[in-house]
Amino acid sequence: MIFSAAEFEQRIDRLTSILKEKSIDAVVLNQSADLFYYTGSVLPLYCVIASEGDAFVLARKSSARIMDEAAHMKFEFFNNSKDLQNIWNAHSLHVVKSLGFNLNATSYSVVNRIIQLSDNAEPVDLSWDLRMLRMVKSNDEIEIQKRAGKLAAQLTDVIVDKFTPGMTELELSAHIEHFFRVNGNGIVTTNQEGLVIASGVCSAGLNTLAGNKFDGICSGAGISPALPFGASFNVIPSHTPILFDFGFVLDGYHVDITRMASHGEPSQAVINAYRAMQQIEKSCVAALIPGESWESVYKIALTISEKLGYADGFMGLGKEKVRFVGHGVGVQLDEPPFFAPKMPQLIEENMVVAIEPKVSIPGIGVVGIENTYVIRKGEASLITSASQEFIIL
Repeated sequence: MIFSAAEFEQRIDRLTSILKEKSIDAVVLNQSADLFYYTGSVLPLYCVIASEGDAFVLARKSSARIMDEAAHMKFEFFNNSKDLQNIWNAHSLHVVKSLGFNLNATSYSVVNRIIQLSDNAEPVDLSWDLRMLRMVKSNDEIEIQKRAGKLAAQLTDVIVDKFTPGMTELELSAHIEHFFRVNGNGIVTTNQEGLVIASGVCSAGLNTLAGNKFDGICSGAGISPALPFGASFNVIPSHTPILFDFGFVLDGYHVDITRMASHGEPSQAVINAYRAMQQIEKSCVAALIPGESWESVYKIALTISEKLGYADGFMGLGKEKVRFVGHGVGVQLDEPPFFAPKMPQLIEENMVVAIEPKVSIPGIGVVGIENTYVIRKGEASLITSASQEFIIL
């Protein structure tokens, strides 16, 4: 197991406290992020955690592997619906009146199948609660993210080493993805439905301004309408800003990093914008103080962007503008806290967050920076320690 049985027990205890507080009899988890967080494995079909009684996992396959990876959990194997109903009855779940689900990630058919096992218990959405419970990290989680940060920090070395004139975005991205993968990078996962990305975005110039549907300023143009995110087949032009926005996933835990480069000197407008985004990031990081609100960090970023003359393009242009300047990272890339308007929740120690001020410049592209930090009582601690200088190739 990656984590101790005691840590998993603490996680389950926090969740059962929420169930009791909300008068929910049990929660049925089936999303990979939730399964991994509470069991240490993504292989079970379901994890069931009741407000009273033992937690257990259910599966039809891979029993030996699940019992090894989720050794702290009771395991129930079933072949068919009759077996499942018998297991449900044995755990007294057939008489419960309410069942929680992550309805952001669970299909109607799964919910319908499960509630019928409990004589049509009422389904309750716990998707936000489940994300909030993962927000403050344990020391063991933070150590994994620190190791991920050290590997992600080698991004700049790979860019300098592998770039050649005439290279396409996709070719350069493939070098980065190869380095990340052979060093243990997993699959970037998000909470947003329909968002499928590899490891990140390598995109140059006007391609960085391509429209997208996810809550981010830059997705790249992608390789086709079927995969409209990330690098394209376009050759990287000279004297044009290249944006590298990559996640690194180690043992299921994400960190997030963005760096900028150019083949040949970029325009002074690009350099000025980059320096401004660095200034905004520095001010936001200084505001990562336990007890301050999430929205206060966003307000600081917005105020400085206006002062420096970048308000119009800050975090996107027109309808492409997004209203946040950072987010939590953990078993998914996009977790609470969200540094955005109307977020009065308070910053807490041991949150792991990414701060990513970026600006869209019409006719030029997106310019910005992003780093991952651990929030401490004194000051936030940098995880992604790659050089933050604008790279001239």
